[in-house]
Amino acid sequence: MTHLRRAALIASLIPLIAAWSGPAHAGAFVSLEWRGYAMAEHLSHGPAFAAGASLWDDHLRIGLAGTARPGPMNPHTFNFDVPSGDYKGQETLQLRSDGAVTGLTVSPGLDVADGRLHLELPMMLGYGGYGFYLHGEDRVTPDGRKPSAWENELLAEADSAFGVAANVGLRASWAGTALVRPTAGLQTQTVLGYEATMAPRYAGLALSLGVDVVLPGS
Repeated sequence: MTHLRRAALIASLIPLIAAWSGPAHAGAFVSLEWRGYAMAEHLSHGPAFAAGASLWDDHLRIGLAGTARPGPMNPHTFNFDVPSGDYKGQETLQLRSDGAVTGLTVSPGLDVADGRLHLELPMMLGYGGYGFYLHGEDRVTPDGRKPSAWENELLAEADSAFGVAANVGLRASWAGTALVRPTAGLQTQTVLGYEATMAPRYAGLALSLGVDVVLPGS
């Protein structure tokens, strides 16, 4: 790295370091979002949240966060060829997917555009996973067993997978109002070590729209 690049990097960090140099002034925040995902080679959507402490006039957030992909809200199906060649007269099943992740979040931020725009770099580390399941009339199993038992058997005990979940992104909020702020963001999310019969990985990008409620500290 050249001296010029080092100087540019240090200069870019000055506003952030300056914001953390004073008293923490602990407040609180709640973020509610709706995200559109491009994961596991398909498009889906679902809610996301974050809540916790807002420090240094909202230049650092620490708290809990989570995302979900509800199966009933996402009609996309995944074709599965029945290994035995027949399930209630069907050789191919259409499965749905759902899942969620949750964990701890840390989000440094800074104000730009004369304080009207607030930029954040939210990072989450936690645990979660995604699975695939029978839906509709297929949940009435041929022998009366629970659908989950059939899902485990058909998908070779790999109808779902769980692991350490990581999420990092860039969010922007309009700071024109002190309490409620509209937000937009771009995130990337992955479940480390994920491997299920229907998907070798469950990771990808997400676009989000939402609202932040920020209670200033004293």
